[in-house]
Amino acid sequence: MAEPNATADTPSTAPPAARAGAAAREAPSPQPTIELGELLHQYQLSLVLIAGQSAQAAARPVQWVHVSELEDPTPFLPPRTVLLTTGARFAAVGGQGDADAYVRRLIDAGVTALGVAVGLHFDRVPPSIVSACDRLGLPLFRVPYDTAFIEIVQTAARLLDARTRERDLWALDAQRALATASLHRDGLGAAVREAAARLGRWVCVTDRAGRIVEFAPQAARAQLPAEWVRRETRHLVERGLSAGRIEGEGGGMQMQALGRPGRVLGVLAVEGHGTPDTAERTLIGLVAAIATVQLEHRSGIDGAQAALRQAVVRLLLARDFALAEQLADGALSRLPHGPIVVARYRLPESRDPELLTELRSLDSGSPGLLIAEHEGAQLILSETRHLPAIRRLLLARGVPAGLSERGALPHFAELLGQADRALDHARSSATPGPVDYLPALHDGVLHLLGEHPEGRQRAEGLLAPIRQHDRRHGDGIEAALRAWLAHHGQTSPAAAELGVHRHTLRARIQTAAALLQAELDSPDTRAELWAALRLAAEPAQEPEPGGHTR
Repeated sequence: MAEPNATADTPSTAPPAARAGAAAREAPSPQPTIELGELLHQYQLSLVLIAGQSAQAAARPVQWVHVSELEDPTPFLPPRTVLLTTGARFAAVGGQGDADAYVRRLIDAGVTALGVAVGLHFDRVPPSIVSACDRLGLPLFRVPYDTAFIEIVQTAARLLDARTRERDLWALDAQRALATASLHRDGLGAAVREAAARLGRWVCVTDRAGRIVEFAPQAARAQLPAEWVRRETRHLVERGLSAGRIEGEGGGMQMQALGRPGRVLGVLAVEGHGTPDTAERTLIGLVAAIATVQLEHRSGIDGAQAALRQAVVRLLLARDFALAEQLADGALSRLPHGPIVVARYRLPESRDPELLTELRSLDSGSPGLLIAEHEGAQLILSETRHLPAIRRLLLARGVPAGLSERGALPHFAELLGQADRALDHARSSATPGPVDYLPALHDGVLHLLGEHPEGRQRAEGLLAPIRQHDRRHGDGIEAALRAWLAHHGQTSPAAAELGVHRHTLRARIQTAAALLQAELDSPDTRAELWAALRLAAEPAQEPEPGGHTR
């Protein structure tokens, strides 16, 4: 006989209310579930599905079996529940409209199926309930008089326990496999591949900038929008969150920050097919722990290698080539041989992840190429055979850079100076790419102006009033102006250089301003006069000793 009191409808014993509807029922559960078909196929229960049959009915998840005789039991029903009833309250839902409303409430609460006992209040399940379940798509099964509700509850409990043990064994086996994989030479990559295979989802580890460090399976990477992963993981780090879940272009993903508060090293991202169960969460947590240790290790190695590269550069500048070669061969790829070139650039403030990735790829395992930081800018010391790749990369990313002439390693310091000068020109001219060093870059703007006859003509025209005055009066206004400008407008040192009293120099500067009809306090005017003096240089007419003094 059916037992209506197998589970009570009291708030103290009932699970929390849930009204997430069909979406809540279909959403993956973090707790183990069984399929409805597995429960219905327990032959000893003699349960018969009589309505709501569909291709998906047998696969519906079951997490709870509940008994209720309430007209509206939904406040006490969690999603994925099988509801059992003797139909004691069906008299209140005798009409088809009432039956439809009753079934719809169950569906809205995320109920998986309805089981009705026959032989107590009804010889057969009321047709209105059968019709409502058929039309609205809720699986309905008949419970025979000889099957007690407690048998169904206990059977479901045994199946759920078996499922829990199965997931526990899965988790234990997966953890062992993951631990073994992490011992490989490529520990992090092997662990990520093992986790992806066990979870049946893609798994990736990024650095804090969003660059993908490890990804598995590789077959899924082509369909993965890498920019979406980079953007979302970078946002997680920037917001200071420890974990997050995002729906998007890749079907959603779960993210977990790697590292410790205040020092995030990267992010673990797992494809998001709903909420992982306890076994999956345990495995994901182990992957996060392994990734954190590996990233800490890599971070230490990267820092040591960066310091080593800087030391090699300093040795080359000190012309200790033998020690630099020995140091590089022991820990880095070999130093360049034969014709070399030096490139200088500054990383953009935005830290373009693609640029960093390509630079690492260029530097990784490339004999004859060294990337290091030196005096606030990046330096590439390379054999000339790598120059096309370097040029393409800097040009494609629009990074202002300077390239030296070709030379030999003993001339490294000179080549570095050339690359620095070319970089200065690239930055000042906002050139989006590399600039090759030319000797003319040493001559600066004044040299470029001097190459044009019009530049000298205009300079002579600007200085003409002063020169005419000096020739007519035997004065030294031009020499005074030159010395005064050379000393940045400071009267005392300029007067000392000329061997005159500072009041004499001040008077000559006032005379120059009057002759030129210019305001000499203006930096633009001073710059223009200095350029004119350089372009139209001629022997200065010095005043006679003892000339005009005050």
